[in-house]
Amino acid sequence: MPKSQPKTTVVIPTYNEEEVIDHKIKNIKDINYPTENIHAIVVDDKSSDNTVELANQAFKKYGISGEVIVKEKRTGTNASVNLGVSKANTDIVVTTDADVTFEENALNYAIGRLLSDENIGAVCGELEPIIKEKSFTTSSEKAYRSVYGKMCTWESNIHSTYCFNGPLIVLKKKAFSPIPETHGASDAGMALKIIHNGYRCIYEANARFYEYITGDLSQQRRQKLRRSARLLEATLYNLDLISPKYGKFGMFIFPLRFLMFFIAPAAFFTSVILWSYLLGQINLFNGILVWIGFFLALLSGNVRSNLVSSFIWHQIYLLVSLTRMFRGMHVWKAVEREKV
Repeated sequence: MPKSQPKTTVVIPTYNEEEVIDHKIKNIKDINYPTENIHAIVVDDKSSDNTVELANQAFKKYGISGEVIVKEKRTGTNASVNLGVSKANTDIVVTTDADVTFEENALNYAIGRLLSDENIGAVCGELEPIIKEKSFTTSSEKAYRSVYGKMCTWESNIHSTYCFNGPLIVLKKKAFSPIPETHGASDAGMALKIIHNGYRCIYEANARFYEYITGDLSQQRRQKLRRSARLLEATLYNLDLISPKYGKFGMFIFPLRFLMFFIAPAAFFTSVILWSYLLGQINLFNGILVWIGFFLALLSGNVRSNLVSSFIWHQIYLLVSLTRMFRGMHVWKAVEREKV
């Protein structure tokens, strides 16, 4: 927790968020942080609904200092983040999504960690998935999230992680550089830029926020593939970080992430194919058993949440995403929105 609660700018990129924007701004009012120390900037990506009107109304309704910037054309979240941070007049900036809710002390934990060390340039929070309908997709996400934060915390303890949770990032404006607008994930791109600038990027598990997880498989698949492809792009565009210049991050964490994202999926499925082939040479039934075991493990998450099924599905997402990089996915249609 910070010794003080400094003035902060909260940047909220939006596109057709009329269902959640009022709730988002109310949440900023309700958290345990002085309202008078917060200025909110909604950067709207040419919404076709009533997002802009409702945001302006919510600022007045909840007594929040805020403004809405409407872009001249739709250019995506990365461009919205760059514009919002550039307009901030405070040393500390928060970037967040319209469809997430902060736990009451989330900003205090994140800002406290940010200010605890001059070398820390950004801190992200931990996602607590809100599951309103049990399904295969929500079970898979629950299992995935059970290890995601632990990995990022481990990396942070060594140096930095760039696998940020975009819906809650707190940064020092002096550590920020504009992120590429047409490629790469906004959160990973932001973290990698900050690491380039000589700062650390930290995962703070106590800074929690809540996000609704869709139970629709097709929506989850679209979201996962988009996020994976943009994360892979961000990784490839920053390969120069593999260098002693960036300490343990450049020599250990980044290379491990590269192996995890690019080598592991191909190696995993190659090993399944080879084992089925080799055992099939001994006995055809043995080869068939390999594939039966594979598909049973893959589908077991539909019965009960488990890491094995979640791991296999995420290897599939990564492998497919390798074919979808560089397709210009910086502008997209969001998955279903719901208040949390």
